[in-house]
Amino acid sequence: MSLLLEALRKRGWTVRESNGSTPLLPDAVKARYPSVPSAVTDFLERIEVCCNADENVWFLTAEDFRKTDEDGFRWNEYELMALEGDEGNRDAQAATRAFWNEHLPIMLAVHSDYDYIAVRVAEPNAGSIVHGFAPEWEEPSPVARSFAVFLESLAAEASSSNPEYPYSAFL
Repeated sequence: MSLLLEALRKRGWTVRESNGSTPLLPDAVKARYPSVPSAVTDFLERIEVCCNADENVWFLTAEDFRKTDEDGFRWNEYELMALEGDEGNRDAQAATRAFWNEHLPIMLAVHSDYDYIAVRVAEPNAGSIVHGFAPEWEEPSPVARSFAVFLESLAAEASSSNPEYPYSAFL
């Protein structure tokens, strides 16, 4: 964790660690996602703020998962946008909900195509990390087989002067 956070700081990110006393997910979100890997919650609970200098890329934190106001991005904003786009099409909305029930977003980027990084919380490949973007949010690409591998790769790419895609979209 410290290697990644130091590499992000060197890239100009604002990083504030938290005391970890607030659970990452509020009860309603935890009920929807009962099997989030502990590595994910342990990491994100230790972060109060982790965003780039332009504040258009960030890791989701306990505070983000508690936002409910419509002013600003909520943790599930991409799902809400997709549902709005599918208004009147019950089958499409059901498919959108089913997808997001299996993918918990953990990192958002709003500077271009509304990219996200999510952890898959259902089999097959539970615990793997995926990347997606608008308008086809529900068609993500695999990024890493586990959160630990994702953090290692993100740290390496953050230390690079020319990060590879999809990491470059977040750095």
